Amino acid sequence: MGKPSEVKKQRRALKKKAEREKEKRRAIATVASKSPRQILRESGQWPLLECLVSENWQDTTQLTQIVVARQAPDGQVAAGVFLIDLACLGVKDGFARLFPSRREYERQLRSRIEERQAMKKADLNLAAKIIREATHYAAELGFRPHPDSADAMLVLGEANPDACDVPIPLGGPEGKPLYVAGPYDNVQAIMNRLLRKLGPDGFHYVVMLRDKDSVWEAEE
Repeated sequence: MGKPSEVKKQRRALKKKAEREKEKRRAIATVASKSPRQILRESGQWPLLECLVSENWQDTTQLTQIVVARQAPDGQVAAGVFLIDLACLGVKDGFARLFPSRREYERQLRSRIEERQAMKKADLNLAAKIIREATHYAAELGFRPHPDSADAMLVLGEANPDACDVPIPLGGPEGKPLYVAGPYDNVQAIMNRLLRKLGPDGFHYVVMLRDKDSVWEAEE
């Protein structure tokens, strides 16, 4: 039989373990009672896990991807993902996801993004500034952020774009907007908006023409 002091230590250790398990179960029950959007709102206060941006983000002829991930004390991870067009459309797409652990976040999201595009770690304030400047630039042309990006914005939390002094390049050649049509774009609507706003010589574009004699003209 162990010494009295050792028995007391074991009892204290078992008591602390039971308290930790109880607290963990309470935390899990609390999270389960909340909606995903409520959790995303709270995630902006969680410690930052990582912030990633495309390696070539300063090349405005390419789309920029941004990932902001935060991890809760219980291990849950919230990730906000943005697809940014610095040359014309601003926040072209965005979404937020919740993962039960860092491992699942890396397996389901991070690894898949890195398979398609080279990413690098970045300052959170830089990411916020890229998003803000792209949004403002697109707004001047009449384009709004993708509605799904609102959830991703919640994960930015305390990010402060004003604290970043890195200049953000905008537009394309000659300082004019550059529109590169994507597979899911409403090309006709976008082209007509640019033509009405800037005129035929006010921007550059790369689109698949419907036929060899196609000419884009603003609709009345």
